[in-house]
This record gives sequence, structure tokens and C-alpha cells, in this order.
Amino acid sequence: MLKNKKLRGILQVLLSLILLVFLLNKVGLQEVAEVLSRLNLAWYIPAFLLFLANIVIRSYRWYILYHSLNEHPSFGRMVYLYFVGFFANNFIPTGFGGDVVKVVSLRQQYGRGTDALSSVVMDRVTGLLGSSLIALSALAWHTIEHTEGVDLPYTIWLTIVLISVGIPAGFLLLRWTNPFDFIKDHFPFMASMPFYNKFLELAETVKRYPWPVLLRSLIISLPFTFILILIQYCIARALDVPVPISIFPLYVPIIALINLLPFTFNGLGLREGAYLFLFVPIGVAPEAAVAMSLAFYFLRFGAGLVGGLMYAWSSVSRLLRSPQADHVWRRRS
Repeated sequence: MLKNKKLRGILQVLLSLILLVFLLNKVGLQEVAEVLSRLNLAWYIPAFLLFLANIVIRSYRWYILYHSLNEHPSFGRMVYLYFVGFFANNFIPTGFGGDVVKVVSLRQQYGRGTDALSSVVMDRVTGLLGSSLIALSALAWHTIEHTEGVDLPYTIWLTIVLISVGIPAGFLLLRWTNPFDFIKDHFPFMASMPFYNKFLELAETVKRYPWPVLLRSLIISLPFTFILILIQYCIARALDVPVPISIFPLYVPIIALINLLPFTFNGLGLREGAYLFLFVPIGVAPEAAVAMSLAFYFLRFGAGLVGGLMYAWSSVSRLLRSPQADHVWRRRS
């Protein structure tokens, strides 16, 4: 199993490199670097601070979910684990490396690893739900108001509709019904397919939480999504890319979903391709679209460095409080 995980990680890194080389060769590495060189810190630093604030909000959403199953740990501890998770994401392939670190840490300290895994999965699900609801509201607003300046191709409109409608519909389907019984009875061959058991576990997780807890976590997801929209807008302004803020509520669930796909290293390559697909049709230059995606990744990487500093400080503090350290100080004195 360990060999398979290592091989999968290597393949994800290779796929990211291949996609990035292909896209940068097509768009122009020098052109992308030139756009990034004009980065306006007056807009980019607020984007980074908003990103850090969003980690705290996500931590509170996770805290609400996990504490409905287990009374430990404290909110401060879960904020710390969320930042450390971002640090792990800088080095572990896929966007789930940090989730593994959070689950393992909770299991080692408080037991009940199933609760930890369930809460982490549900944290992701409610985040996607919040983004989808915002996108649905934006779709309705654009339809009613016939907003000028938002002229998207039908393929993008279709993608937005499928994702923003499909995620809430899929959640309610798993919550209120048991589609896997139907699949098992009518399509038994599908039970042996890859990821079938993963979807089965997801269905059990969705049904595990009472509605009041889900509603609280969903309410927390709304300001998280609004801040994510502001982050994307600040990145565009930092790179002097003229994108109206009304576009980002439509795109956020697509970008969030791309970040979760376990095919490349932390979404690199796939995310840049998604930005080209989403932003070039509305008049953004290809090199600017790729630069926006990389600037967003740098925010994630920077948040991971903050998590690394927190982990280092915690490790040094534990070392200084250990009996061995106390013994060494007594001998020296």
C-alpha cells in the first residue's frame, strides 16, 4: 500500500509538471513572468491576510462539525492543525495531504479516528455547498438583471449550472435516500469498481450529522465563500487584470472543486487550465489567466509556511518543556 501511495504521488507530481510545461509553453513563460513581476502588493497583501482569516473561519466550521461527535480538542488547537495541514499540503501530493495530517493528529491525541475523518470530509462538503449556493444566487441575479459585461460562452454557463446545482442535489440525494441500494440491486458490477467504497463512506458521513449542526456549518461557509471571492478579486486587481467582481461568485465553486481533484500535485496544472477555460473567454489574456492561478497558489503556499512556523514553534516549546530539557538546564547551571 505504501509503495502504491508513493507511486501515485510521483505520478501526480509528473502530471503537474507535464501540464505546467505544456501550458507555459503554449502561453509563454516569459509573458507569465512579466505579468507576475507587476504584482501590486497593496492588493496582494490584503489577499494574503484574507486567506489567513479564511483558514480561521474554516477551522471554526471544522470545530463545529467535530465537536458534534467528540468534545475535544479546543478551537485553538484545531486552528493550529488546520495551518499545519496547509504546511503539509506544500509537500504532500493532492490537496488531501493536509487532511491526512489533521486526521492522524486527532486520532493519536484523542482516539476515534473515524470521527476525525468524518469531520474533515464533511468540512470539505459544506464548503462546496456554501460556494454552490452563492453561485446559484449569482446565477439567479444575472438572469433576472441581465447584467451587462458578463457575456459567457454557453459551455461555461453549462459548467456553472451543472456544478452549482449538482453539488446541492447530490448532497440532498445522499442525505434523504440510499442510492447505493438501488445501484447494488440493479447494477451489481459497479460495487467492484474503484472508488465505490469511498462514495459509500461519503454517503454514510453525510447522514451522520444532525441538521442543526449542518446548518451551522453551512452558515459559516457563506462568509468563507464571500471572502474567497474577495481574495480572487484582490488577486485580479494586484495583477491589473480587469475582471468584474460579479464574475467570481460564479467561478468560485469550479475553482474549489478543481483544488480537490486528486490527479495532480495540489491542483497545479489543472487549476491553470481551468483559469484559461474560465477567464480567457471574458477577455483576459492567457498569460494573465495563468498568472492569476499561480498567484492564488502562492497564497496557499504562503499560508503553509505560516503553518510550518507554527509547527516549529510548537515543537521547540514542547522540547523546552520536556523533562530531558529541564535536566540539561540543571546540569549547566
